[in-house]
Amino acid sequence: MMDIPINEEEPIIVLKVNLTGKTGEYTIDMALDTGATYVMIPWCVAEHLGYEPAVSPERINITTASTTVKVPLITVGAIGIGDMTVKNIKVVVHDLPHKSRVDGLLGLSYLRNFDVFLKFKSNKLTIL
Repeated sequence: MMDIPINEEEPIIVLKVNLTGKTGEYTIDMALDTGATYVMIPWCVAEHLGYEPAVSPERINITTASTTVKVPLITVGAIGIGDMTVKNIKVVVHDLPHKSRVDGLLGLSYLRNFDVFLKFKSNKLTIL
């Protein structure tokens, strides 16, 4: 179990997320996004982890704020928050707009592996 404080003054819930790939590890800020089917990571992070999204044979359509785009779907070695880790997890590779407060989105491909509770009165995110 992990309790993570959430800042009630922030418009989004931002989490430090550890990614493990073929060639190493990387930590990025992600927005908790229960509306995203998959975790989303930027191209540079996927490449830093040793993946080649440009040649990924698996692609899916995602809907952004302004359009629908076809993006690579890859499997990374692991994604974790603290000791709450999921191995061999599917993620989409897509860059968020430059003005974004975060580097990626923590979607359902990660969250479905846990019981997740948003406790707004006590300003906590609990992951079991």
